[in-house]
Amino acid sequence: MLRQALILLLLTAPAHADTRAAMRVLRDECVGCHKPGKAKGGLLLTTHEKMMKGGDNGPAVVPGKPADSPLYHLVLADADPHMPPKKQLDTAALKALEAWVKAGAPWDARVFDEPPAPRPVKLSSMPETWQPVLALALSPDGKKLAVARGGSVILVDMAAREHPVLGRLEGHTGPVQSLAWTPDGARLVTGGYRDIRLWDPAALQQTGGITTALIGMVTALAATDTHVFAADGETGGAGFLHQFDFQEKPAATWKAHDDNILALRLSAKGDRLLSGGADRMARLWDTSTRALVAFYEGHTNHVHSVAFNHDASRIATAGADREVKVWDVPTREQDASLGDKKNAYVALSWTPDGKALAAITDKGHGSVYTELKKHDGAQRSDTAKERKLESAGAPLTSVVITADAKTVIAGSFDSRLHTWDAATGKPGSGIALE
Repeated sequence: MLRQALILLLLTAPAHADTRAAMRVLRDECVGCHKPGKAKGGLLLTTHEKMMKGGDNGPAVVPGKPADSPLYHLVLADADPHMPPKKQLDTAALKALEAWVKAGAPWDARVFDEPPAPRPVKLSSMPETWQPVLALALSPDGKKLAVARGGSVILVDMAAREHPVLGRLEGHTGPVQSLAWTPDGARLVTGGYRDIRLWDPAALQQTGGITTALIGMVTALAATDTHVFAADGETGGAGFLHQFDFQEKPAATWKAHDDNILALRLSAKGDRLLSGGADRMARLWDTSTRALVAFYEGHTNHVHSVAFNHDASRIATAGADREVKVWDVPTREQDASLGDKKNAYVALSWTPDGKALAAITDKGHGSVYTELKKHDGAQRSDTAKERKLESAGAPLTSVVITADAKTVIAGSFDSRLHTWDAATGKPGSGIALE
């Protein structure tokens, strides 16, 4: 029996390696076009059952027969049509797929939870005239506003009447996509393409940088006084979360969403991390164990932004489905549904006391909601008091509301900051960044 077991082990070990190699090819080269919400040709490659079911043109794989399996013969150099459409797989990938199909196309779902290997990329310089404001972050004391504008981060003095510029943080090669302050306000973290930078905002100096393990654009950041959480992933691929310490050492990486992560927020206590993604989901994580605590499902399109109220008893999510939803955290029930269903919501900001929630849209509109109540089946207008903001006249990207709930500030693709009086919805004078 022992001899038979050893022979079986020797026979199955190579097959297992071939399985994982082939499935990494599927994950990295194929699943992007064959996943829920984007199943080209009706083919899904996210589970063994769906792959074997095939697509509009029949089975994708005939176990044991590569030549009869479209998933294999359509990736060959002379295939017409050819997959992937704009790329030829290398010899190693072709051999892995062929061996895998010959072996019966066994499945190892763990591969889909691994981050893909970073692809070689050469970044081009950004046009000097392209300087969208892609992210905003108020310091915990409300005295400084960090503005991600093109490849720079501009620090604005919110304590002074005219809001002068305090300085600029330079160093990112591409656009800065994400920002986060540590709770003590002593550090600012900025994210770009495979690039996280740590700054001393008082000295306007970089104190560190993180590139290890990063896959693509760092789309969102959150920070405690000891750790950084970063959302990462290839465009159209699964969304991964990284945890780093401030010595720039990776503590953990895990798959958090089936599509790109678009938003992160930490609770006031720092014990919960909230993520929102292009897979239409919001997920709540325990920051000490990285365990999934709960998920919130109800949006019918990308979740662009997420926010906690003051005690993390409620969360808000904003989506491309033109809705803002408010949820009860313990029960996972939807308390309220806000919005006029006319524009996609792109960003949220909740005041520290939880009394005012600002939301902006991709068309330049926005609202401030107060007196949020649990939805009881009545009309949307009965679930909160709404103050609409006059149109900015430009597509908006990011938003903050001051702690006193008096001023809303939004960034836009036109490189500017737009401001409003939250009580009246009237535009303010803006904040100059030059």
